[in-house]
Amino acid sequence: MEKLSEIISKKVISLGDGEEVGYILSPIFEGMSLRGFNICDNESEMEKFLAVDDILFKDSAVFIPSVFCMQNVAVEEGRSPLGKLVYTLEGECLGRVEECFVCKNKLYKLQTNLCEIMQKNIAQIGKDFVIFQKNSKKSLKNSKKSLKKINFSQVLPKVEILNKIENVEKNDDFLGYSVSVPIKVIANKSNILGKKLIKDVYGFNNELIGKENDFITEKMIKKAIKHNKYNFLLFCSK
Repeated sequence: MEKLSEIISKKVISLGDGEEVGYILSPIFEGMSLRGFNICDNESEMEKFLAVDDILFKDSAVFIPSVFCMQNVAVEEGRSPLGKLVYTLEGECLGRVEECFVCKNKLYKLQTNLCEIMQKNIAQIGKDFVIFQKNSKKSLKNSKKSLKKINFSQVLPKVEILNKIENVEKNDDFLGYSVSVPIKVIANKSNILGKKLIKDVYGFNNELIGKENDFITEKMIKKAIKHNKYNFLLFCSK
């Protein structure tokens, strides 16, 4: 079983060329199936796409047979759940997705900052939000907090699911940080410079890259790139 957050920012090595050709940017999903990843090409600094069938996952890096596996056009809409808020059909917020678990290229479960959600209870992975549907009382597995202690009526009023959920920032105090619509991961420093970290970020050997509430600087970005954690800063910033 793969944890997608651990794959993001890993270097991509071409076995046929004996060369480091880029690093992972973001996962691309089609429904509940993992199609592949958008990557940043080291040579052109452009986004490209790698199909999951062409990737060999290892702890230190991901490997591909050759550079010809990289498709020149990155996939624009992959509906990745990482970083998105989860809502029930009654408009209750179940937190923000921090981890995706994938087994045999199929989404197995999601982990938010409040609970774990099994794949069978995911009604929709949308452009902006993940929608949860209750199949039974055992749909949720509490992980960090007890959901019984959360008064969801103070989080968001009940809404019609067909209407787009708007102004979520008005009721996000229980999350511990400001809620914003997730941003597509792209290799552009202007999209991350000056943002505030919502959690500590560590590199290799647990070396600290940035602390919670620190503002992202050029020096921090350079250090993150050195540790292959550049795009992870984006997931941990607001």
